[in-house]
Amino acid sequence: MSTSVKNAEVIEKFSEDGGKRKLVGGWAQALRLIASAMALFHLYTAATGPVATQNAVHLMFALPLILLAYPASNRTRAGVAWLELVPISLSVAISAYYIYHFERIIYDLGYLMPTTLDLVFSVTALLLLLEACRRAIGLAFPILVLIALAYAAFGQHLPGVWGHAGFRWDDLMATFYLGPTGVYGSLMRTSSTIIIIFIMFGALLVTTGGGDTFIKLSSSLAGRLTGGPAKAATLCSALFGSISGSTAANVATTGIFTIPLMKRCGYSPRFAAATEAAASTGGQILPPIMGAAAFVMADVTGTSYLTIIGAALIPALLFYLAIWMSVHFEAKRTGVQPLPESERPSLREALAHWETLFIPLAVLVVMLMVRFTPTTAAMAAYLSAVAIYLFSWRSPGRLIDRLKTLPAALEAGAMTAAMIAVIIGSVAIIASVISLTGLGLKVSSVILAVSGGSVIVTLVLAMLVAIILGMGLPTVAAYMLAATVVASAFVEAGLPALSSHLFILYFAILSGVTPPVALAAYIGSAISGSHWFSTAVTASKIALGGFLIPFMFIYHPPLLGQGSALEIFQASATGVIGIIALAAATIGYFLRPCAWYERLALLTSALLLVSGGLATDLAGIVLIGIVLLWQHWGNKAATPAAVI
Repeated sequence: MSTSVKNAEVIEKFSEDGGKRKLVGGWAQALRLIASAMALFHLYTAATGPVATQNAVHLMFALPLILLAYPASNRTRAGVAWLELVPISLSVAISAYYIYHFERIIYDLGYLMPTTLDLVFSVTALLLLLEACRRAIGLAFPILVLIALAYAAFGQHLPGVWGHAGFRWDDLMATFYLGPTGVYGSLMRTSSTIIIIFIMFGALLVTTGGGDTFIKLSSSLAGRLTGGPAKAATLCSALFGSISGSTAANVATTGIFTIPLMKRCGYSPRFAAATEAAASTGGQILPPIMGAAAFVMADVTGTSYLTIIGAALIPALLFYLAIWMSVHFEAKRTGVQPLPESERPSLREALAHWETLFIPLAVLVVMLMVRFTPTTAAMAAYLSAVAIYLFSWRSPGRLIDRLKTLPAALEAGAMTAAMIAVIIGSVAIIASVISLTGLGLKVSSVILAVSGGSVIVTLVLAMLVAIILGMGLPTVAAYMLAATVVASAFVEAGLPALSSHLFILYFAILSGVTPPVALAAYIGSAISGSHWFSTAVTASKIALGGFLIPFMFIYHPPLLGQGSALEIFQASATGVIGIIALAAATIGYFLRPCAWYERLALLTSALLLVSGGLATDLAGIVLIGIVLLWQHWGNKAATPAAVI
């Protein structure tokens, strides 16, 4: 079996799109038709403005797509049994029913007085959402939804702080299906108006050559450096990850190129897969798009988009510095050489089709900066990408051939958006439970009670909750779920909303490399052939800076761009020093291999630089300086370190 065939099978099995049916004939055409119709509908409403029933139409496309694309079991992967048309038809009916009764539900407050038929459709909608999630991402998340439902139904019997007043089951069902915080509520609005357009934009860039430009440009810029293949993978995954909206999809898309290249140049399979997993995770916190999380956070916190990306920039750069230095020190420790010149594209070659990538991104960023809505900016960027691809004289092939490739971009974007839509529909149920029962406040009160008012203990507990809740979920869903549960604890602790939500976002996405789920590491290990658990542990080590950086910006707000220019510079400089020390400590190499006490000193210095206090910063810098001089004096005959 060839490597390319094996890699394709691995990605099919383990990516977020893995486990799909092998549809042929009319069923395959039906899937493409529904996906294309979904994409065209949302492009139309992005250009003209959303319709009143946008959320219901969004889910009316998404649920049938998932139920058609993913089988009920592995035994039915070869095609679609006629019996399966029942849930597929019902998935259309639940949204059609909501649309038909929209005015009664919204304007006459029908969700407060549900009819018998309302309740029938409520239960049907709930079961179909759970089944769609089970097929697409496994049992873990539907079980979490069922636990939330059980708590809402029976939580009145729990003792102490965890109990609630109790609810009638028909009121619960009507709230989940018809209520303003339910399946078709505000969370789905974000998915149907913002997230889908950015996902489609990312899919279009990949189809029109933007993904290839990412890879070639990264190899050209970083390939000549020490550890060049891993540094090229870091750059590529950072650029692609920011627009992809999915850590797992990022690993699957870029990892098929970067992981074999890293292995061929001397990195172990485990380290190659871990590097790709860690770098792909970081793309979700890298401005300007942040995997669409920036727009969701702006909506949740009531903060402007520009404020969010401005605050997120320095921490994101520090995160990638941590990965960059980790792969550099690993290359020095193991003797990995730069990428061979024969495998490095020239900058001219890498930028041969630069316009397909950079002009649409420039349109997007400029329109966001002049305060167009995210949907309008994404739509303009999307149209500019289509126009450049179709009408640029440098685009490959004939115009008719280029036109034929566009439906694939529509289908790919719609399928990813459909998966996120059904997950968000389920997240909305959990969010409704949290809102109805006051569970978020209860969790927050427990965190505060356990912490005894200590900010650091509050942060550690919130970190653990965010990681657990984010396991196995796409970025936006992970952030939304974690924010609904733990954000109140930050408010009670008196922490600012923006830094609190960035803290939650970091740890919600770091669940992608944190055992025991570690979906990003799982996919990377499948491509590289390494063991998934050791890969996840190594990815966590490489991304260790990401676990430290949120604590740094909570304690030192200038890292979020808040303060004078001098304060921001000082915070950034000490952050850089601390991150380099942390990377050296985790890899075990600085100017030369580190003894255990040198690693301990470097780790201590990195931790001292977290708080941002002058005394601790000076102590950390002095300690790093001591290790630096110690290694220099003990290694005078060594050759200078290669260029970083």
